[in-house]
Amino acid sequence: MAHIISVKQFIFIIATVFLLAAGQILFKVAAEKIDIAGQGIVASVLLNTTLIIALAVYAVATFCWLIVLKGIPLRLAYPFAALGFFIVPLLSYLFLGEPLRASSFIGAAIIVVGIYVSLL
Repeated sequence: MAHIISVKQFIFIIATVFLLAAGQILFKVAAEKIDIAGQGIVASVLLNTTLIIALAVYAVATFCWLIVLKGIPLRLAYPFAALGFFIVPLLSYLFLGEPLRASSFIGAAIIVVGIYVSLL
């Protein structure tokens, strides 16, 4: 029996992917604030506001993902998670100034084709 993803489910899937990608950017920013060499590594982690926000974003993403999984099979939902392999480099380019290579766009095209094939 074929299962069609509703607009609401699709929105929650995409929200999950973007929230996880945003969380990764926040984790990168938080990591730069952690003093690994110093005596206060635990304090620098526990008092890292960016890290706390990143964890909260991941919590919201988890909530969205649970809503997705309640309504559709994992085999249909999970391939969309691969979009993160393009969205994270794109966001890191936009917000962190990291380089974005043409291979990221080629990979994104392959991922979209893969998602389409997996939904057939």
